[in-house]
Amino acid sequence: MSRWVIIGGAGLTGINLANKLIKQLNINPSNIILADLEQRLQNIKLPVKLSSCDISKNIFPEFRKNDIVIHLAARQYHSSVPWKNRLDWFKEVNVTGTKNLLNTIINIDLKGLIYFSTDMVYGYPQTLPIKIDHHRKPLGPYGKSKLEAENILISAQEKGLPITILRPRLIMGPGRLGVMEKLFSSLSLNRPIPMIGKGDNYYQMVSVDDCSDAIILSVQNNFPTQILNLGSNPELKVKDLLKNLIKEVNSNSSLIPLPAKLSKFALNFLDLLGLTILYPEQFYIADKNYIVDISYTKSLIGWNPKYSDLEMMISAYRNWNAK
Repeated sequence: MSRWVIIGGAGLTGINLANKLIKQLNINPSNIILADLEQRLQNIKLPVKLSSCDISKNIFPEFRKNDIVIHLAARQYHSSVPWKNRLDWFKEVNVTGTKNLLNTIINIDLKGLIYFSTDMVYGYPQTLPIKIDHHRKPLGPYGKSKLEAENILISAQEKGLPITILRPRLIMGPGRLGVMEKLFSSLSLNRPIPMIGKGDNYYQMVSVDDCSDAIILSVQNNFPTQILNLGSNPELKVKDLLKNLIKEVNSNSSLIPLPAKLSKFALNFLDLLGLTILYPEQFYIADKNYIVDISYTKSLIGWNPKYSDLEMMISAYRNWNAK
Protein backbone atom coordinates (compact mmCIF):
# COMPACT_ATOMS: atom_id res chain seq x y z
CA MET A 1 0.00 0.00 0.00
CA SER A 2 1.39 3.39 -0.99
CA ARG A 3 1.73 6.06 1.66
CA TRP A 4 0.34 9.56 1.16
CA VAL A 5 2.93 12.09 2.34
CA ILE A 6 1.33 15.54 2.50
CA ILE A 7 3.94 18.29 2.76
CA GLY A 8 2.36 21.38 4.33
CA GLY A 9 -0.37 19.04 5.51
CA ALA A 10 -1.53 21.03 8.56
CA GLY A 11 -3.26 23.63 6.41
CA LEU A 12 -6.85 23.75 5.17
CA THR A 13 -6.29 21.65 2.05
CA GLY A 14 -4.09 19.09 3.77
CA ILE A 15 -6.62 18.45 6.55
CA ASN A 16 -9.49 18.23 4.07
CA LEU A 17 -7.53 15.81 1.89
CA ALA A 18 -6.55 13.59 4.83
CA ASN A 19 -10.17 13.40 6.00
CA LYS A 20 -11.31 12.47 2.51
CA LEU A 21 -8.65 9.78 2.15
CA ILE A 22 -9.78 8.17 5.41
CA LYS A 23 -13.56 8.52 5.07
CA GLN A 24 -14.09 8.14 1.32
CA LEU A 25 -11.16 6.07 0.07
CA ASN A 26 -10.74 4.01 3.24
CA ILE A 27 -7.00 4.67 3.32
CA ASN A 28 -5.45 3.33 6.52
CA PRO A 29 -4.56 6.42 8.63
CA SER A 30 -1.14 4.86 9.29
CA ASN A 31 -0.43 5.35 5.58
CA ILE A 32 -1.14 9.10 5.73
CA ILE A 33 1.67 11.38 6.87
CA LEU A 34 0.98 15.05 7.56
CA ALA A 35 4.32 16.85 7.43
CA ASP A 36 4.51 20.47 8.54
CA LEU A 37 6.17 22.88 10.96
CA GLU A 38 6.15 21.53 14.51
CA GLN A 39 3.92 24.31 15.87
CA ARG A 40 1.36 23.79 13.10
CA LEU A 41 1.03 20.09 13.93
CA GLN A 42 0.15 20.58 17.59
CA ASN A 43 -3.60 20.95 17.07
CA ILE A 44 -4.04 18.10 14.58
CA LYS A 45 -6.58 15.61 15.93
CA LEU A 46 -6.70 13.19 12.99
CA PRO A 47 -5.51 9.61 13.61
CA VAL A 48 -2.69 10.00 11.06
CA LYS A 49 1.07 10.06 11.38
CA LEU A 50 2.59 13.49 12.01
CA SER A 51 6.06 14.47 10.94
CA SER A 52 7.96 17.68 11.71
CA CYS A 53 9.03 19.26 8.44
CA ASP A 54 10.59 22.55 7.32
CA ILE A 55 11.19 22.56 3.59
CA SER A 56 13.18 25.80 3.70
CA LYS A 57 15.71 24.09 6.02
CA ASN A 58 15.71 20.79 4.12
CA ILE A 59 13.94 18.92 6.95
CA PHE A 60 11.64 16.23 5.56
CA PRO A 61 10.05 12.97 6.64
CA GLU A 62 11.75 9.83 5.38
CA PHE A 63 10.44 9.07 1.91
CA ARG A 64 9.97 5.54 0.61
CA LYS A 65 9.55 3.84 -2.72
CA ASN A 66 5.98 4.18 -4.09
CA ASP A 67 5.13 7.14 -1.83
CA ILE A 68 2.52 9.57 -3.12
CA VAL A 69 3.80 13.07 -2.33
CA ILE A 70 1.48 16.08 -2.20
CA HIS A 71 3.37 19.39 -2.06
CA LEU A 72 1.09 22.01 -0.46
CA ALA A 73 3.71 23.90 1.56
CA ALA A 74 3.96 27.59 0.68
CA ARG A 75 4.21 31.05 2.07
CA GLN A 76 1.06 32.91 1.08
CA TYR A 77 -0.66 36.22 1.74
CA HIS A 78 -2.60 34.92 4.72
CA SER A 79 0.77 34.55 6.47
CA SER A 80 2.45 37.48 8.23
CA VAL A 81 4.08 39.04 5.17
CA PRO A 82 7.02 41.39 5.83
CA TRP A 83 6.98 44.95 4.56
CA LYS A 84 10.40 44.74 2.89
CA ASN A 85 12.19 42.06 0.86
CA ARG A 86 8.93 40.25 0.16
CA LEU A 87 10.21 38.33 -2.85
CA ASP A 88 13.13 36.87 -0.88
CA TRP A 89 10.73 35.98 1.94
CA PHE A 90 8.36 34.11 -0.39
CA LYS A 91 11.22 32.42 -2.26
CA GLU A 92 12.76 31.05 0.95
CA VAL A 93 9.93 28.50 1.14
CA ASN A 94 8.26 28.53 -2.27
CA VAL A 95 11.44 28.24 -4.34
CA THR A 96 14.25 27.02 -2.07
CA GLY A 97 11.88 24.62 -0.30
CA THR A 98 10.69 23.18 -3.61
CA LYS A 99 14.31 22.70 -4.75
CA ASN A 100 15.08 20.96 -1.45
CA LEU A 101 12.10 18.64 -1.84
CA LEU A 102 12.97 17.77 -5.42
CA ASN A 103 16.59 17.06 -4.53
CA THR A 104 15.44 14.83 -1.66
CA ILE A 105 13.05 12.70 -3.73
CA ILE A 106 14.93 12.70 -7.05
CA ASN A 107 16.45 9.24 -6.58
CA ILE A 108 13.46 7.69 -4.81
CA ASP A 109 11.10 5.71 -7.00
CA LEU A 110 7.97 7.60 -5.96
CA LYS A 111 4.58 6.93 -7.45
CA GLY A 112 4.43 10.64 -8.20
CA LEU A 113 4.22 14.23 -6.99
CA ILE A 114 1.29 16.65 -6.97
CA TYR A 115 2.27 20.33 -6.68
CA PHE A 116 -0.11 23.13 -5.75
CA SER A 117 0.80 26.30 -7.61
CA THR A 118 -1.49 29.32 -8.10
CA ASP A 119 -3.40 31.23 -10.76
CA MET A 120 -1.33 34.27 -9.72
CA VAL A 121 1.40 33.11 -12.11
CA TYR A 122 -0.74 34.44 -14.98
CA GLY A 123 -0.94 38.15 -14.07
CA TYR A 124 -3.42 40.32 -15.96
CA PRO A 125 -5.74 38.17 -18.10
CA GLN A 126 -5.17 38.79 -21.81
CA THR A 127 -7.81 36.30 -22.95
CA LEU A 128 -10.80 34.71 -21.20
CA PRO A 129 -11.12 32.14 -19.94
CA ILE A 130 -7.45 31.85 -19.01
CA LYS A 131 -5.99 28.69 -20.53
CA ILE A 132 -2.92 26.93 -19.16
CA ASP A 133 -0.79 28.24 -22.05
CA HIS A 134 -1.69 31.87 -21.25
CA HIS A 135 1.43 33.96 -20.74
CA ARG A 136 2.85 33.90 -17.23
CA LYS A 137 3.65 37.39 -15.97
CA PRO A 138 2.92 37.63 -12.22
CA LEU A 139 2.00 40.97 -10.69
CA GLY A 140 3.83 40.52 -7.39
CA PRO A 141 6.31 38.52 -5.32
CA TYR A 142 4.05 35.62 -4.40
CA GLY A 143 3.19 34.86 -8.03
CA LYS A 144 6.82 35.32 -9.05
CA SER A 145 8.00 32.83 -6.42
CA LYS A 146 5.42 30.26 -7.51
CA LEU A 147 6.36 30.79 -11.16
CA GLU A 148 10.00 30.05 -10.34
CA ALA A 149 8.98 26.93 -8.44
CA GLU A 150 6.81 25.85 -11.38
CA ASN A 151 9.74 26.19 -13.77
CA ILE A 152 11.87 23.96 -11.55
CA LEU A 153 9.18 21.28 -11.58
CA ILE A 154 8.47 21.64 -15.30
CA SER A 155 12.14 20.88 -15.94
CA ALA A 156 11.77 17.78 -13.78
CA GLN A 157 8.63 16.80 -15.70
CA GLU A 158 10.59 17.01 -18.93
CA LYS A 159 13.13 14.58 -17.47
CA GLY A 160 10.39 12.03 -16.94
CA LEU A 161 9.39 12.57 -13.31
CA PRO A 162 5.64 11.99 -12.72
CA ILE A 163 4.61 15.47 -11.55
CA THR A 164 1.19 17.10 -11.87
CA ILE A 165 0.98 20.87 -11.33
CA LEU A 166 -2.38 22.26 -10.19
CA ARG A 167 -3.18 25.99 -10.46
CA PRO A 168 -6.15 26.79 -8.20
CA ARG A 169 -8.02 30.06 -8.05
CA LEU A 170 -8.68 31.57 -4.61
CA ILE A 171 -9.32 28.56 -2.35
CA MET A 172 -12.43 28.89 -0.18
CA GLY A 173 -14.11 26.79 2.45
CA PRO A 174 -14.66 26.42 6.19
CA GLY A 175 -11.55 27.66 7.96
CA ARG A 176 -10.26 29.79 5.10
CA LEU A 177 -9.81 33.40 6.15
CA GLY A 178 -7.02 35.66 4.86
CA VAL A 179 -8.56 38.52 2.87
CA MET A 180 -12.06 37.18 3.65
CA GLU A 181 -11.77 37.91 7.37
CA LYS A 182 -12.23 41.66 6.76
CA LEU A 183 -15.31 40.96 4.67
CA PHE A 184 -16.81 38.56 7.22
CA SER A 185 -16.17 40.96 10.08
CA SER A 186 -17.97 43.75 8.20
CA LEU A 187 -20.90 41.46 7.44
CA SER A 188 -21.28 40.42 11.08
CA LEU A 189 -21.20 44.06 12.21
CA ASN A 190 -23.56 45.23 9.43
CA ARG A 191 -20.93 47.62 8.11
CA PRO A 192 -20.78 48.86 4.50
CA ILE A 193 -18.83 46.63 2.11
CA PRO A 194 -16.51 48.61 -0.21
CA MET A 195 -15.95 47.27 -3.72
CA ILE A 196 -13.11 48.19 -6.04
CA GLY A 197 -15.09 49.23 -9.10
CA LYS A 198 -18.77 48.58 -9.79
CA GLY A 199 -18.67 44.82 -9.21
CA ASP A 200 -19.70 44.02 -12.77
CA ASN A 201 -16.90 41.49 -13.16
CA TYR A 202 -16.65 37.79 -12.41
CA TYR A 203 -14.11 36.69 -9.79
CA GLN A 204 -13.80 32.92 -9.68
CA MET A 205 -12.90 30.81 -6.65
CA VAL A 206 -12.52 27.10 -5.92
CA SER A 207 -13.59 25.11 -2.88
CA VAL A 208 -11.09 23.29 -0.71
CA ASP A 209 -13.17 20.13 -1.13
CA ASP A 210 -12.94 20.36 -4.91
CA CYS A 211 -9.17 20.86 -4.57
CA SER A 212 -8.91 17.59 -2.66
CA ASP A 213 -10.93 15.84 -5.36
CA ALA A 214 -8.52 17.18 -8.00
CA ILE A 215 -5.55 15.78 -6.07
CA ILE A 216 -7.15 12.36 -5.72
CA LEU A 217 -8.20 12.23 -9.37
CA SER A 218 -4.69 13.26 -10.48
CA VAL A 219 -3.26 10.37 -8.47
CA GLN A 220 -5.88 7.94 -9.81
CA ASN A 221 -4.99 9.08 -13.34
CA ASN A 222 -1.31 8.21 -12.76
CA PHE A 223 0.05 11.71 -12.23
CA PRO A 224 -0.36 13.22 -15.70
CA THR A 225 2.69 15.39 -16.44
CA GLN A 226 0.46 18.37 -17.11
CA ILE A 227 -0.56 21.74 -15.66
CA LEU A 228 -4.23 21.91 -14.70
CA ASN A 229 -6.41 24.89 -13.73
CA LEU A 230 -8.84 24.59 -10.82
CA GLY A 231 -11.83 26.90 -10.43
CA SER A 232 -15.57 27.04 -10.02
CA ASN A 233 -18.20 27.37 -12.70
CA PRO A 234 -18.77 31.12 -12.13
CA GLU A 235 -22.41 32.17 -12.19
CA LEU A 236 -22.63 35.56 -10.45
CA LYS A 237 -20.91 38.90 -10.91
CA VAL A 238 -19.09 40.21 -7.86
CA LYS A 239 -21.88 42.63 -6.89
CA ASP A 240 -24.54 39.92 -7.21
CA LEU A 241 -22.39 37.43 -5.33
CA LEU A 242 -21.99 39.86 -2.43
CA LYS A 243 -25.67 40.86 -2.47
CA ASN A 244 -26.68 37.21 -2.21
CA LEU A 245 -24.14 36.59 0.53
CA ILE A 246 -25.46 39.56 2.55
CA LYS A 247 -28.98 38.19 2.21
CA GLU A 248 -28.08 34.58 3.05
CA VAL A 249 -26.21 35.49 6.26
CA ASN A 250 -28.92 37.96 7.37
CA SER A 251 -26.61 40.96 7.37
CA ASN A 252 -27.71 44.57 6.94
CA SER A 253 -24.50 45.54 5.17
CA SER A 254 -24.68 47.51 1.94
CA LEU A 255 -22.31 47.61 -1.04
CA ILE A 256 -20.27 50.76 -1.69
CA PRO A 257 -18.70 50.82 -5.18
CA LEU A 258 -15.48 52.85 -5.27
CA PRO A 259 -13.64 54.27 -8.31
CA ALA A 260 -11.23 51.53 -9.35
CA LYS A 261 -8.24 53.69 -10.34
CA LEU A 262 -8.43 55.89 -7.26
CA SER A 263 -8.91 52.86 -4.98
CA LYS A 264 -5.90 51.07 -6.41
CA PHE A 265 -3.75 54.20 -6.13
CA ALA A 266 -4.72 54.60 -2.47
CA LEU A 267 -4.21 50.91 -1.65
CA ASN A 268 -0.82 50.91 -3.37
CA PHE A 269 0.24 54.05 -1.48
CA LEU A 270 -0.79 52.50 1.85
CA ASP A 271 1.09 49.31 0.97
CA LEU A 272 4.24 51.32 0.24
CA LEU A 273 3.92 52.89 3.68
CA GLY A 274 3.59 49.48 5.32
CA LEU A 275 -0.10 50.08 6.11
CA THR A 276 -1.30 47.24 3.91
CA ILE A 277 -5.03 46.63 3.59
CA LEU A 278 -4.77 44.49 0.46
CA TYR A 279 -1.65 43.38 -1.40
CA PRO A 280 -1.09 44.55 -5.00
CA GLU A 281 -1.59 41.04 -6.38
CA GLN A 282 -5.02 41.10 -4.75
CA PHE A 283 -6.30 44.57 -5.61
CA TYR A 284 -4.85 44.97 -9.12
CA ILE A 285 -7.27 42.35 -10.49
CA ALA A 286 -10.18 43.00 -8.11
CA ASP A 287 -12.27 44.73 -10.79
CA LYS A 288 -11.18 42.46 -13.66
CA ASN A 289 -12.97 39.50 -15.14
CA TYR A 290 -10.73 36.68 -13.97
CA ILE A 291 -11.80 33.17 -14.94
CA VAL A 292 -9.48 30.24 -15.54
CA ASP A 293 -10.40 27.63 -18.12
CA ILE A 294 -11.10 24.30 -16.41
CA SER A 295 -12.25 22.38 -19.50
CA TYR A 296 -8.91 20.59 -19.91
CA THR A 297 -8.94 19.54 -16.25
CA LYS A 298 -12.43 18.15 -16.70
CA SER A 299 -11.53 16.16 -19.80
CA LEU A 300 -8.14 14.87 -18.63
CA ILE A 301 -8.88 13.64 -15.09
CA GLY A 302 -12.71 13.71 -14.97
CA TRP A 303 -12.83 16.53 -12.42
CA ASN A 304 -15.82 18.83 -12.08
CA PRO A 305 -16.29 21.43 -9.31
CA LYS A 306 -19.24 20.68 -7.05
CA TYR A 307 -19.55 24.02 -5.26
CA SER A 308 -20.52 27.47 -6.47
CA ASP A 309 -18.75 30.63 -5.33
CA LEU A 310 -21.80 31.60 -3.26
CA GLU A 311 -21.96 28.20 -1.52
CA MET A 312 -18.26 28.42 -0.67
CA MET A 313 -18.56 31.91 0.82
CA ILE A 314 -21.67 31.07 2.85
CA SER A 315 -19.98 27.98 4.26
CA ALA A 316 -16.79 29.89 5.10
CA TYR A 317 -18.72 32.71 6.74
CA ARG A 318 -20.88 30.43 8.89
CA ASN A 319 -17.81 28.53 10.04
CA TRP A 320 -16.07 31.80 10.93
CA ASN A 321 -19.15 33.22 12.65
CA ALA A 322 -19.65 30.10 14.77
CA LYS A 323 -16.26 30.53 16.46
